[in-house]
Amino acid sequence: MTASPVPPTERAYQQQVLRAHEDLRSALDPARGTLGAVRAPVLESWVRSIASLSARGAAAVDPAVVDDDLEELRREHLFARVLPLLRDRLIDPAVSAGLVVALGDAGGRLLWVEGQRPMLARAERMGFTPGVDWSERAMGTSAPALALSTSAAAQVVGAEHFVEAVHPWSCSAVPVLHPLTRQTLGVIDVTGGEDAVAPLVLPLLASAARAAEEELRSLLAEESAGGGGPGPGSGSTAPTAASPRSFPILSPRPAAAASPAARLLVLGRRTPLLVVGGEQVELSGRHAELLTLLHRAGDGLSGGEIAQDLHDSGAAEGTVRAELVRLRKVLAALPGPEATRPGLASRPYRLTGGITSDLHEAREAITRGDVDQVLASYRGALLPPSDAPAIRDLRERTAALVHQLLMDNGSWDQLWRYSRLPEAREGEDVLMAVLSLAPPDAPERAEAVVRLEELRGADL
Repeated sequence: MTASPVPPTERAYQQQVLRAHEDLRSALDPARGTLGAVRAPVLESWVRSIASLSARGAAAVDPAVVDDDLEELRREHLFARVLPLLRDRLIDPAVSAGLVVALGDAGGRLLWVEGQRPMLARAERMGFTPGVDWSERAMGTSAPALALSTSAAAQVVGAEHFVEAVHPWSCSAVPVLHPLTRQTLGVIDVTGGEDAVAPLVLPLLASAARAAEEELRSLLAEESAGGGGPGPGSGSTAPTAASPRSFPILSPRPAAAASPAARLLVLGRRTPLLVVGGEQVELSGRHAELLTLLHRAGDGLSGGEIAQDLHDSGAAEGTVRAELVRLRKVLAALPGPEATRPGLASRPYRLTGGITSDLHEAREAITRGDVDQVLASYRGALLPPSDAPAIRDLRERTAALVHQLLMDNGSWDQLWRYSRLPEAREGEDVLMAVLSLAPPDAPERAEAVVRLEELRGADL
């Protein structure tokens, strides 16, 4: 049994851990040499880390999500509901003490990282910034990764970190649970020097986590009493805490009074559709682009913003206004009562009436980590023929998020379904994942081998 004969902050232990890193890479035998001196939870995390990082080739310090996608994750995560409480109970006092505080989602992606400017600059150099994935799979052993993988409080000191660049740091972290499902919602981490692993830090983090859970319980109870139905974060389809790579659980939203009157279908279709009252209305490419952008914007867009999104030039605003006039006529001719069908308002331009889209459903499912729903909604690339800059950017970002979710969380049969989409048919990594996960008697293995050989033959 592995054991640490001295406290993990002691120099003698840290020297043993540094030597153990060399032994780890030469033999994964816990009884060998200095490995026996490493604390058991840390050594177990090392073994998991070396398997995943060896396959990846290196730690992934580039952000997994950036800009609008990061802001969307922040808005949708339940931590956003309790940030004032966490700032009062933990973040502000810890930052004043010279520590860095991070809040991450259930997949290990950092959503908020706060600290004094010099500390944040140092943390940034090791990749400890918002949007970066600090799960074991991406960055190896750390306190937030260990807390998520074990569903327990964790401390990682200096050289216990798997990645050498993180050895100057120490950190403590606790998982936070959804107050209704008791599944892992995310992680709270404190990072710094030895002060970050002082005896009082874990109790302080645990207290803050419990306070956040109780505050969320009260908020959800109030919303339920007010007539709001359970949202994505409180249902039985939320990701399980057993997977440290599960995606964030969203904040519940009040249930709509009725289903949206119209559904926009723009994924994997050369001819986009608007479904209204059971009838399918074919849309021109330009009208589909406009509806997609306006639906995503929610609060609306100016004519200049739409011109920039579609034509990469604000000078095209006159053209855009004419296109919007035509779109308004198309919407006015839709079947159903005027009060329920979608319409187009001005100043700013925005959609009115109930409308949803397969793109919205797919991206919501991506954020929840609901692989089955992603595959049900995502039939392929967004508006494949479109060259509009904003659509092209949204198409690429959505495809990348789908690919990441499937590769991280997909079962072999889900990966197989994904591999049959046009954009994934030439993905060797997807087929390799299918072959590595599928049981030996799965009939899909044979076709996967044939497709893989064809792809590799085409590259020769």
